[in-house]
Amino acid sequence: MRKTRDAQNVSEGITIIVDAFWGDGGKGLISAWYALLTHASGVFRGCGGPGAEHGIFYNGKYIKTNQLPLGFLMTGSLVGIGPGTAVDPEKLYEEMVRFKLEPDRVRIDPRCPLVTPLDIEEEIRSAHMRGIGSTMSGTGACMAKRVLRTAPLAEEVGYLKPLVENIPELANKLASEGNIILESSQGFGLSNFFGSGKYVTSVDVTTGSVLAGVGADWRKIKRVVLVVKALPTREGTGPIGNVEEFTVEEMLEKGIVEYSSIRDPQTGKPNIRRKAKGIDWDILKRASDINGATEIALTFAEHYDKSVTDVTKWSDLTPKVLNLIKKIESVTGAPVTIVNTGKSFNSLAWKEGTPEFTNVEEERLGSYISS
Repeated sequence: MRKTRDAQNVSEGITIIVDAFWGDGGKGLISAWYALLTHASGVFRGCGGPGAEHGIFYNGKYIKTNQLPLGFLMTGSLVGIGPGTAVDPEKLYEEMVRFKLEPDRVRIDPRCPLVTPLDIEEEIRSAHMRGIGSTMSGTGACMAKRVLRTAPLAEEVGYLKPLVENIPELANKLASEGNIILESSQGFGLSNFFGSGKYVTSVDVTTGSVLAGVGADWRKIKRVVLVVKALPTREGTGPIGNVEEFTVEEMLEKGIVEYSSIRDPQTGKPNIRRKAKGIDWDILKRASDINGATEIALTFAEHYDKSVTDVTKWSDLTPKVLNLIKKIESVTGAPVTIVNTGKSFNSLAWKEGTPEFTNVEEERLGSYISS
């Protein structure tokens, strides 16, 4: 019998999941497990838009969302989108259908700006957006219109009315009664405020932003989990820290290639993500300080040391990975509590034991790939 960590160790309040670098670090996976661990009654997104991609692997299948937070996957929690998030109605409904989410389980704030087909077309036509590695989701164009007060809002569209609810009131009510998860978007290195020049996303994506974007009471924060990818990656152009990058040939040789959801416009093939050969410690320090990290989730450890692939016991982690953990804890001042060691959704080593994964969660995950 696996040891479980129950909700008594996670008193009522808010858990925030943020990424330390340039995204693709496994926020969705960590969010889903924390929702299970804390018996979260709600999982919310508060920043970004449909350009984000959160995913996990289950039985060899990739389960992903772009519009919704991913943390609901293993629970029956409510799914909410705060006013700080741009909403593409088409993607929203597609994901609701794919995940069999009834309208009474999904809530969006009336003030959410809506992505239109014109926003997407505008970005696709823009050489500048292609040059900075945009996902072409229309989020940037939508947010620009929001600043100009010309973006359509959720409350103005009739067919969205069954989903519309005041998200700050809802989130704070749930956080007073139990636990909720706030799932950030992309990564600290892509923050419009703290990233590198123009090679950033259209909004801030830090703890402060997701908190404000949901309208949640900061006094209810119980933890901020900073997701730290052992070998950080980045889509498209822009700096990747003061560290050397792997060549594509090196990644192929080591078996650590990661394919992007963004496709080459010429070949139609998925791009290969750029990968750093290590962590830029100055960036990690800034990410930890600005996000207020209280604990760390180390992800993709198997790319750093293949010997830990699919390890699920802390005692089986290698000296190489344990030394990396020690360095991360020294730089951030926060403990590493989870280590992700493989593609599978349950390839995780928990410092204090593994939350029990029951038939209920397994059947729920299986239902998402059965159709």
